Amino acid sequence: MSQWLKNLFRIRSNNTTHFVPSNYDKLTRPQLIAKIKALEDQLSSSTYPAKHDKRRPFDMTQYSQQRIALKVAYLGWNYSGFAAQGDEIKTPTVEGQIFKALESCKLITHPDQCNFTRCGRTDKGVSGLGQVIALNVRSSNSKQASCTTSLPYIEILNRLLPDDIRILAWAPVDPSFNARFDCKSRTYKYFFQKGTLDLELMRKAAGFMMGPHDFRNFCRLDPSKNITNYERTVVSLDIKPAVSNGDDEFYQVELKGTAFLWHQVRCIMAILFLVGQKLEKPEIVRELLDINIFPARPEYPMASDLPLLLYDCEFENIHWIYANQDKHKDVKIPTPVRTWRHFNEFRSAHVIKSLLYKTCIDEIEAMPMFKDSPEYEQSTVLLGAGKSIRTSHYKPLKNRPQADSDQVKKEKYRIKQLNKQK
Repeated sequence: MSQWLKNLFRIRSNNTTHFVPSNYDKLTRPQLIAKIKALEDQLSSSTYPAKHDKRRPFDMTQYSQQRIALKVAYLGWNYSGFAAQGDEIKTPTVEGQIFKALESCKLITHPDQCNFTRCGRTDKGVSGLGQVIALNVRSSNSKQASCTTSLPYIEILNRLLPDDIRILAWAPVDPSFNARFDCKSRTYKYFFQKGTLDLELMRKAAGFMMGPHDFRNFCRLDPSKNITNYERTVVSLDIKPAVSNGDDEFYQVELKGTAFLWHQVRCIMAILFLVGQKLEKPEIVRELLDINIFPARPEYPMASDLPLLLYDCEFENIHWIYANQDKHKDVKIPTPVRTWRHFNEFRSAHVIKSLLYKTCIDEIEAMPMFKDSPEYEQSTVLLGAGKSIRTSHYKPLKNRPQADSDQVKKEKYRIKQLNKQK
């Protein structure tokens, strides 16, 4: 037998090398190959035993815990909404990223085990500045149950979160605190370019929305939620300047209410744009709020999601903590300053991009035949964020077909569910 084959048949067991005797000269070539492969596998597993992770699973019960609220800021255009939907690869969400960071630093063990609540479910593309969540978290690095020293939650999480999500503040709250049901009001902002919009007509239309009203014609109906009351209260609705950049004037609608229906703010903006373009009279708002005139919502597109911001969520008796620097003397730059620099870097980059776009637009507008093009003069229905629908003839809302009423939608949903059970 050749020397290399003899060496192959030496296996290590209990730190002792043994020669494996066998009548290999009588084996056929396929049998010999099979035997060699089996011995190679045995040699590999004996020489390089599998490494086992000896670390014990993290036991949250060994640490002190507390219930806290977190104020979250996020830029929503990269996400499929705020609330987690179960598949962060296909439908990435802000909440999913927050859960990932919380689990990574062992502040929680699982989203289902921390009594999590959120103030609002912002839609795909919508951003937030005052979003509030509440949950139970680990409150210290010590296994002593009596330890009550809180961790620097803002600093820990912001190091782990994506660049477009930041924790602005945290607060200890009562064990029964619920971010949704304890919220007194929500404030949204919607940014838009003035252009040729008549702001006074828009303000007149907005005035009809003040106070409690049935807003079923200003939302998207979801029969699966079985909502029976579509009355919501608008506390305030202001239209005021946001920023002026040369010839471009940008305004903001600031809308405060106790609660909002699904897509309510975007539907409100869609109607305000129609009024501002003088395609509808301000009184159309009053008529849409009357279900005797409009028993179901007429067909109209919602305003864009991009300019919408959940600006503030109001709570009573919450004392927000914006940094933990007094407990960490080695920190030279306060957390709010770092967060400001972080978002200002984003802003500067986008301002530069805006200037590049504007330069291109100015150059194209100076080209021959630009303003003589039929496309330039064609009527449009504004949707916000530069989006619009071109139309040769605008059809008033009263003349448009109406969607299914709430009652019809619920009956169709009921029949659909019955068919699924068969």
